[in-house]
Amino acid sequence: MNEHDAVVFLLSIAALLGVARLLGEGARAVGLPAVVGELSAGILLGKTVLGRVSPGLNEYLFPAGAPKTMLTAYTTVAVVLLLVTAGLEVELGIVKRRGRTALLVSTLGIVVPLVGGILIGYGIPDAFILNPARRDLFALFLGVALSISAMPVIAKTLLDLGLFKTDIGLLVMSAAMLDDLIGWVAFSVLLGPMRGGVVDVPHLGRTIVVAALFVAACLLIGRKVADRVLARLEQQVELAPGRILSLVIVFAVLGAAMMQAIGIHAALGGFIVGVTVGDSPRLRERTRQTIQQFVTNIFAPVFFASAALRVDFAANFVPWLCFAVFLVATLAKLLGCTIGARVTGLSWREASAVGFGLNARGAMEIILALLALEAGLIDDRIFVALVTMAIGTSLLAGPMMKLLLYTPGKSAGSSADDAASLVRAGAFIPKLGAATSARAIEELGRALRPTIGELVEPALISVLEREMIAPTGLGDEVAIPHAAVEGLTRPAVALGLAPEGIDFDAPDGRAARIVFLLLLPPKAYEREVRVLAALARSVFDEAAREELLEQTTLEGAVKCLDEHGRRIAGGTAGPRMSSLADL
Repeated sequence: MNEHDAVVFLLSIAALLGVARLLGEGARAVGLPAVVGELSAGILLGKTVLGRVSPGLNEYLFPAGAPKTMLTAYTTVAVVLLLVTAGLEVELGIVKRRGRTALLVSTLGIVVPLVGGILIGYGIPDAFILNPARRDLFALFLGVALSISAMPVIAKTLLDLGLFKTDIGLLVMSAAMLDDLIGWVAFSVLLGPMRGGVVDVPHLGRTIVVAALFVAACLLIGRKVADRVLARLEQQVELAPGRILSLVIVFAVLGAAMMQAIGIHAALGGFIVGVTVGDSPRLRERTRQTIQQFVTNIFAPVFFASAALRVDFAANFVPWLCFAVFLVATLAKLLGCTIGARVTGLSWREASAVGFGLNARGAMEIILALLALEAGLIDDRIFVALVTMAIGTSLLAGPMMKLLLYTPGKSAGSSADDAASLVRAGAFIPKLGAATSARAIEELGRALRPTIGELVEPALISVLEREMIAPTGLGDEVAIPHAAVEGLTRPAVALGLAPEGIDFDAPDGRAARIVFLLLLPPKAYEREVRVLAALARSVFDEAAREELLEQTTLEGAVKCLDEHGRRIAGGTAGPRMSSLADL
């Protein structure tokens, strides 16, 4: 590599990162996923636009040779780190808690799209397959590609809709975790044959065994080591995020190197390391967010821009092919997941919302498509169809879940489900004596004993177990610990104020000064969503929170909640609204 190559590489990175970040923020501003803007940057700088307008400049910025090799190395690291962030979203405790429900939804959500992908793989004309002799492998790849979900996109959708901490949100996330884990393992096993290698069954068996041992070692031994290391590092709150970020990247790169060495794609190593670290209860939400922000703002934009850089989207966009892939992918995922969720007891509206949530393919689909393109299994037209499907399904997920869960249906809650009415019928503690989240939950639970009687003890067990798996700090100094309680027939709420703050592991790192304890009847998923939204709306504004914190009586607190809740419902609030309050 000479000086000129180094200069070109640095210019190409600057152009890709700068334009991708700019367009990504523009996409967010109009309500689209950032990945749409990042892919648009590659379309703008690549063969599609710049290659036509100024071929010379395009060739100068992105030439073959050493600069291209360096850019490929950069994007390889980016893929590994992107899969780390996906792995950080996996919390095995949530999957275990969901158990049979998540397994059934995930299984049908994999099998039906797998069959659909294989069928469309055999139905596509030979002209769209690089090597028709490899149609079996091509069809199997499409099946795996259509089966996978995109946890980062799903998590962001649930957060934006205020569903991440709900039971239905946890169900969607746990099913997505299983989808991604199975999907990435299957794809990694396929990658050797995709690259033209001969399927050597004994070698393949050894590869799978070694990979399984690696996964087991990470989850059984690595998790314990991670717990101890994180416990030590998290003691210094200000320095912890940076130190843990360095540690995670080192382990991710080592895990990726091992996977690559045994013949499985490096991305799986990053994913498993992410699961190992992310599943640790010692990893605080603020640290998790720091890692994700670093990857999604530095590496992800360049990766997705470079993915679109090499393909002429205008020349390779085939409308009927894009529509067919999108239609089969969506219908198959909806059918499998909706039936799975319905069988477990959800209503058709709730089950359909689960299906649309898991239908989001997003970044994970684009990564799979790019790796298949690089392996020579698919051509540019199939790549464009898969990218179009990934974007389309991601855009569809949020609006459809909002329509199904927030539009009044037969199971909608009563008018008494507003924050003021629930607190009036429940309990109010003007100053919590607790110093920890567990003690605060216990204190609020005891305050509800006159309302729910002997159900207090099982209710506290359920809430505390759930809090250990998925902390309920929402940010903005608000927490809503909650759980379903067998035997309860209507929601019960206790409100407690903590002027000094109590740590509920919120994403923004701020302690909660306003704590709602919410108890719900079992399987009241839609009502849970509505009550959580009502509670969040009542305190989303900083002025409302400060006013509430000054209250010392039940009537004063109820009046404050009622006035602010009515103001939001009437549309007279200021322009700033949290994701829950928007609903």
